[in-house]
Amino acid sequence: MVLKIGFLYFAFIAWGCLTLLPLVALREIGQGFYRFFGFMCVALQTLAIGLALMAGGDWEQNYKAAAIALGVSLFFTLCFTVALRIRRQWFLWSCFGLAVISGLAAITYFPWVGQTPMLFLAIHALISALVMGAVILAMMLGHWYLVTPKLSITPLKRYSGSYILLTVLTALELVLSYTLTVGWGQPLTPVGQRFMGEILFVIFRVAWGILPPLGMAYWIWETVRMKSTQSATGILYAAMICTMIGEGMGLYLTLATGVPF
Repeated sequence: MVLKIGFLYFAFIAWGCLTLLPLVALREIGQGFYRFFGFMCVALQTLAIGLALMAGGDWEQNYKAAAIALGVSLFFTLCFTVALRIRRQWFLWSCFGLAVISGLAAITYFPWVGQTPMLFLAIHALISALVMGAVILAMMLGHWYLVTPKLSITPLKRYSGSYILLTVLTALELVLSYTLTVGWGQPLTPVGQRFMGEILFVIFRVAWGILPPLGMAYWIWETVRMKSTQSATGILYAAMICTMIGEGMGLYLTLATGVPF
C-alpha cells in the first residue's frame, strides 16, 4: 500500500499544479514561473513512475495501466516545458492538453477501475489533486513577488481564491462521502466498520487537513486583498503543510477503506 500511496500522491500533486498553472496567463507571469513548475511536475511524475517500477509485478493491472498513462503525461509535460522556449503556441498548448488528459486518466480512472463507487472516487481524486496544486501554486507565487515585485496582485488572488474554494469543496465532499458510505446514527455496514476502524486517522485527517485551512482561508484572502504578499505567503505556507498532510492521510484512508476521504 505504501507504494500505491506514494505513486498517487506524487501524481496528484503534479497533475494539480500542471492543470491550474494556466489560471494565470503566461504573459502575466512570465516563462520562468511556468518552466519552474513544468520541471517540478516532471520530477514528481518521474518519482511516481519510479515507485511503480519498484512495485514491479506485484501491482494489479489497473495500477500498471495508471503508471503507463502517467508516463505518457510525463512525456508531454516535458515537451510542454521545453516548448516554452520554442514559442510555438499550437505545439505548446497541444502538449499541455495531452499531458493533462493522460494525467487525468492516471489519477481518476485507472486506479479505481473495479471499485463500486468509482465515479465518487474519481471525483475525490480530482478535488484532492486540485486543492494541493492550488495551494502550492499560491504559496510559490507569493515567493515569486520577491523576484518580480512589480507583478500585479491579480495572479495571487486567482490562485488563493481557487485554493479557498477548493478547500470548502473538499470539506463538503467529505461530509457527503461520510453520509453516503457510513451514515449518521445508522447500523454500520461492512464498509462503515472498516471506516470506523480507522477513526483515529479520520480525526487526524479532519483536525489537521480540513479545519486549519478553513480557519486560515479568511486571513489568506484578507492579506492578499491588502496586497501584503509576504504575510499571505507565510499563511499560505502553513496552509500548504496542513493541506499536504491532510490529503496524504485522506489518500491512505481511501485506499484502506474504499471510502473517498
